[in-house]
Amino acid sequence: MDLISWAEAIAAITGGCRRASPQRLPVGEALGAVPADVMTGRIASPAFNNAAMDGFAVRAEDTAGASRSSPVELPVVGEMKVGAYPEAAPPGSGAAFQVATGALMPPPLDAVVPLEKAERIERRGAAMLRFPKPAEAGRNLRVMGEEYPAGAAFDFTGTRLHAGHVALLSAAGISELRARKPPPLGLLTTGDEVRLPGDALAPGEITNVNAAWMAAWCAERRIPVAHAKHLGDDPRDLARAFQDARESGARILVSSGSASAGRRDVLRQALKELDARIVFHGVAMRPGKPALFAVLDNEVPVFGLPGNPLATAAGMRFLVWPAIRAIAAMEAEKPRRKPLAEACDLREGYTHFLLARRSAETGALTLVRPQRPGQAGALAAADCWLRLAGGRHEANTLADSYSP
Repeated sequence: MDLISWAEAIAAITGGCRRASPQRLPVGEALGAVPADVMTGRIASPAFNNAAMDGFAVRAEDTAGASRSSPVELPVVGEMKVGAYPEAAPPGSGAAFQVATGALMPPPLDAVVPLEKAERIERRGAAMLRFPKPAEAGRNLRVMGEEYPAGAAFDFTGTRLHAGHVALLSAAGISELRARKPPPLGLLTTGDEVRLPGDALAPGEITNVNAAWMAAWCAERRIPVAHAKHLGDDPRDLARAFQDARESGARILVSSGSASAGRRDVLRQALKELDARIVFHGVAMRPGKPALFAVLDNEVPVFGLPGNPLATAAGMRFLVWPAIRAIAAMEAEKPRRKPLAEACDLREGYTHFLLARRSAETGALTLVRPQRPGQAGALAAADCWLRLAGGRHEANTLADSYSP
């Protein structure tokens, strides 16, 4: 098995993944999609001058000179409700209006006295507002366009939209956009010895951890799964399963197990039956050294990952995820640089992907132990991955850390 470096593997993967065509999506269905264009809003934020709290709207100039010894009094002549123009005549000078949070504040009204601070009195049967000091112009007022104007540009190209983006674009009056959704995956697990979770195990049999984990990993990231199946160690069955996954709409095919070079490792035979082009088989990474990348029908990326749970997890995170990002036209991932909490010695000649926990106080990275490829416990204990080259790394060495 001729190993290539992890960096070379990423270059081959991103070069072998064709960018998806954008599609038109309603903003409400764009969660997790990647915008293809800069978008232009129609509505300013705020869309009009409005009250920032319940109280009384006034023109600050009408309270000029007010003091405790010589207060200014203004008649309360109307009420301004949310979604409606003032009930009274358009506001002029010399009057106050009761106002609700978010209600329109037409000129010349330019200040809001909070309800709890207002001195309201009755004089000759009329409601009056007393000012022992002047009101401050702009106080408790949301000014039209202070966040962004109508026609503002929103550039989220290369970024997966989250709920906050959806809220912002909706507020700006953008109802639809052109975007790329993450590609659907076909997930296959292999092995005659593998059983469903909960099944009784005979000596030598193991539980299918990878099928459940890969599906959960995709669900966490809102990555659709078009097809999922477990197969025995038969190359013809695996070849048919790849075809079935492709016909189900999968844009990336991933198999776990049978990726090494043993007699029962049937992945290469299955790919040969499909006339797939194998780009590489073997990456100088730990865990995950036997990882394979191929291209089917000159357009469909195929990943063959080792079957040990941590090797499958590292392969999904650091080989398959870059392919998903390339197809969806996402920006290159930028790891966080954090210090190691302790020294570690790693085998030379490999890129190492290790599960760790970040300190809430310092951000320092502590390796999860034990961390063996065939055991899944580290996946539950960790809150991040880190990437290190082989060799010795002293405590406080900065390492690249990634979300799970």
